[in-house]
Amino acid sequence: MDLTALRSFREVCRQGSISAAALALGYTQSAVSRQIAVLEAQLRSPLLRRHARGVRPTPAGDVLLGHAAVILSRVERAAEEVAAAGGRQAARLRVGAVPTVTADLMPRALTAYTAAHPGARVTFAAGVTPQLLPRLIDGELDLVVVTDYPPGLPPHDGVRLVHLLDDPLFAALPSGHRLAGRDVIELSELADETWVEDYAGAAAMLVSACGRAGFTPRVDIECGGWLGKQAFVAAGFGVTLVPGLLVPALRPDIAVRELRDPPMRNVYAALRTADAAGTPAAAFAQALTTAAHGSHTR
Repeated sequence: MDLTALRSFREVCRQGSISAAALALGYTQSAVSRQIAVLEAQLRSPLLRRHARGVRPTPAGDVLLGHAAVILSRVERAAEEVAAAGGRQAARLRVGAVPTVTADLMPRALTAYTAAHPGARVTFAAGVTPQLLPRLIDGELDLVVVTDYPPGLPPHDGVRLVHLLDDPLFAALPSGHRLAGRDVIELSELADETWVEDYAGAAAMLVSACGRAGFTPRVDIECGGWLGKQAFVAAGFGVTLVPGLLVPALRPDIAVRELRDPPMRNVYAALRTADAAGTPAAAFAQALTTAAHGSHTR
């Protein structure tokens, strides 16, 4: 299969239309259409189905799309590593992580890694665990930092998990809250509060933790992202749970209090089994392990 045609097919699937893909790639619409037609002739199967707003992959197209992600990623990675071996450019390490580790853990690991590997090129992407693991498996990312938040991190063939730390959750309260003067509180003492949450995974953890404490939380405010969640809490509209790794980055007008017997989440570095030793991904996993130990002991 021609790699240019494969890239065009991937872009058509991303954009949902041939014209949008052509614009993104800098090709004519007819050129992209011909490339797709060649792929369909080679594979003897239709790859795209038209609908009212554009195109979507057929079942055969979905299969090809999964392979295309891996093939194109490996080709791009091979070109980068050959260039690095020839001294023309530094090898690139592609890292992804859940947003809550970017406040402290990720910057310290990155500092240590780049100090040990001068000239290293590290690119970063944030996302939630269900988004990051498929990107690792497809070869888009070389290492991802994920959590079992909500519990039950699914196993994936060909992926090695390195446990970094157990991260306790804290209660974030408005500064004038009735419990703000306490150092440690019980989760059950927040049974009558309004809760602020952002996405289904966090809400699942909250419901599970509150269930063990004997109540069902009332989630009246759904807000995407930590900036908004903090703003609602600071303004007195609710309370929320905060991972310990995020505490150093919270705004000062929020009261963060320890919970007695707090709910915990596990934080992992995930890399492909083939990259488990002697690779930039393995070296970065070690930097994360060292940084996580520092977070745990500080």
